[in-house]
Amino acid sequence: MDLDEALTQLYGLRPDEFLAARRRLALAATSGGEPGLAKAIDSMRKPTAAAWAVNLLTRQRPDAVERLLTLAASFHGAHERIDGPALKELGRERTRLVDELMGACAEVVREADGSWSPAVANQVRETFVAALSTTAAADAVASGQLTRALSYAGFGDVDLSEALAAPAPARRPALRVIAGEGKGRDGTTDESEPDPDPNPEPDPSALARLAAAEARSRETMAAAAAAGAELIGVTSGLAQVDARIHELEVTLSEARSQRDALVAARADAVATNKVAERTLRASLAELDEARAALPDDRP
Repeated sequence: MDLDEALTQLYGLRPDEFLAARRRLALAATSGGEPGLAKAIDSMRKPTAAAWAVNLLTRQRPDAVERLLTLAASFHGAHERIDGPALKELGRERTRLVDELMGACAEVVREADGSWSPAVANQVRETFVAALSTTAAADAVASGQLTRALSYAGFGDVDLSEALAAPAPARRPALRVIAGEGKGRDGTTDESEPDPDPNPEPDPSALARLAAAEARSRETMAAAAAAGAELIGVTSGLAQVDARIHELEVTLSEARSQRDALVAARADAVATNKVAERTLRASLAELDEARAALPDDRP
């Protein structure tokens, strides 16, 4: 067994199965003479319910994740070009895709008898929105090894610290810890690195800090999600106004061209009218002369 195999196995399990499986794999690595691998396995973080739900979707509905990756890349390109109309259309597509992903995720979670509470659903939605905001976040979701939900504050990159069990598989070589790595050059065991305790007792103060940090994280995630949603709405509104301005500019340009053509036609009509008036006056004068040349007693 290597680290990749352990990652794939552990992050495909339900959260309530994770700790027992991690302990079993760590003990197996220790028994196999691979203390380094055992230590790496024992350090893997249990995924939250929301992270597990997204990981489950990634494994069971890879086509949906491919669509997410494609749309995230399209968003990145549109932002690079500052393409307002494209961002407007992509925003509508993002809303549709997130709704579809939420439906699919709820379905696979319920099929697996997992938890799909309103809190979990909200964190899953925030994760999908974050994944569509940056390509790095999209890659993290596609790895199937999330340990926590993601969120996007509406600017900059998505915070991926401690969000992944390990770097995305596609971006790192397979890692295998070689048996006996704890031995020195003379073949003796290095006593400075004892085998890790596979069942360490949690520090109560650390648990308290974790609970407080999780509470603050939930609050900041909610605030960040609200700010991000507001930014998305403002960006969409700006894109609509820019598109309307462009339409009006095109209409104004066409109207100006029509006016220029009418001004030229009016000048031609004025010149033609003047010629016609002169011709009419000459004709009337000729008619008067002809009448004057006739006798007064003409019939």
